[in-house]
Amino acid sequence: MNKYLNPSNYARRSLSLANRNILSYLESILAPNIEVPLRHPPIFFLGAPRSGSTLAVQVVTDALDVGYISNRHCQWFGAPALAERLLHPTRNRPASNYQSRQGVTDGWHAPAECGEWWYRFFRRKPPYMRLDEVDEAKMLAFRRSVAALTNAFDRPIVFKNLYASLRIQAIAHYLPESLFIVTHRNEVENGHSLLEARYKRFQSYQPWLSVEPPAVEQLKSLEPHMQVIEQIRHTHKTIDADFALAGVSASRRFDLVYEDFCAEPLVTIASLQDFMMLNGSEVKKRDVIIPTSFARRDVVRIDSSVYESLTNYSASTPAGE
Repeated sequence: MNKYLNPSNYARRSLSLANRNILSYLESILAPNIEVPLRHPPIFFLGAPRSGSTLAVQVVTDALDVGYISNRHCQWFGAPALAERLLHPTRNRPASNYQSRQGVTDGWHAPAECGEWWYRFFRRKPPYMRLDEVDEAKMLAFRRSVAALTNAFDRPIVFKNLYASLRIQAIAHYLPESLFIVTHRNEVENGHSLLEARYKRFQSYQPWLSVEPPAVEQLKSLEPHMQVIEQIRHTHKTIDADFALAGVSASRRFDLVYEDFCAEPLVTIASLQDFMMLNGSEVKKRDVIIPTSFARRDVVRIDSSVYESLTNYSASTPAGE
């Protein structure tokens, strides 16, 4: 069928326009006063792509009584708080299957990165933004949206979109109540997963995929195995630098190591509860059975010569040099 005659295309476009022009306006009316402190701290996942953040957020939202933007909420990206108040998409949800496709989850109740919600407030390109580059009106709308969603859930909200790693200055300034979870993974395995994802999407290792740190144009001139290692390193360098610039204290940062998390997820969950408690937010456990461990794949899934170059580059150029 001709795409211009396809009713589903018109339906999607109409829904997008309604989100941008009607629902976002309703949200601005229903949102609390921006001067009022948030009832609960928002929690933002940060880190390099393919570092295990999707599995982590699936486990966290299964194990702990927190709110999050689901795939159903994301349909209402103009006012996810309204979706929560009317539909309660995550109430009585089944446990996660702990599956995803490059950050994309299945099921209306599953956690969503929801880029369309983020792009209401932040530009698409270039994705890295300093505080002096943001639009004040959009940042106030950002705070109103988070506040409205927080009130609708009446519990802390977990946000998982790793482009937040490039927007820390604005997040910390306009949402000073924020807490952060920074995911880490062995850089060779992280780079391996990035190259595998590149090949699956593009049938090539060369095209860039996902988070673009400030030095991305220089990094694109490198060989693919170097690119992914430097993408990981520069993402974490940006996170650390922007935490310092934004005055985010160490007490507001929780470092989640993927390998430790897979070995003992319940230990990480308990530590995360302690972290929340220290920041004045008691989060209860949900009555859901969480696996006692998650298997990590140990088979090389990219060209063996590329993997060898990846390993050698990581070993010969330690992070920080």
